[in-house]
Amino acid sequence: MIIKEPRIYTLIEWIDSKGITDEWEFLERLKPITCCICRSIGFIVEETDDYVTIAQSLTLTEIPENSQVLGRMSIPKVAIRTRKDFP
Repeated sequence: MIIKEPRIYTLIEWIDSKGITDEWEFLERLKPITCCICRSIGFIVEETDDYVTIAQSLTLTEIPENSQVLGRMSIPKVAIRTRKDFP
């Protein structure tokens, strides 16, 4: 559900994919490619059972229809390790 007047911001630590190799590799010489641990902070603008969408910047105006956000990113909930909300 889209939140019409975002007031809560959150700090999310989440796991992201990493690595695309660009050449053929011998199986016996492979080195592990670990996932990235990311931290993102932003205003919660949408939340569903499957994901949280945050925005890095928020402008609230006296006329709610004129409020804007910048820099939205959706993070799948299955990737979230920790989350701390701030009112």
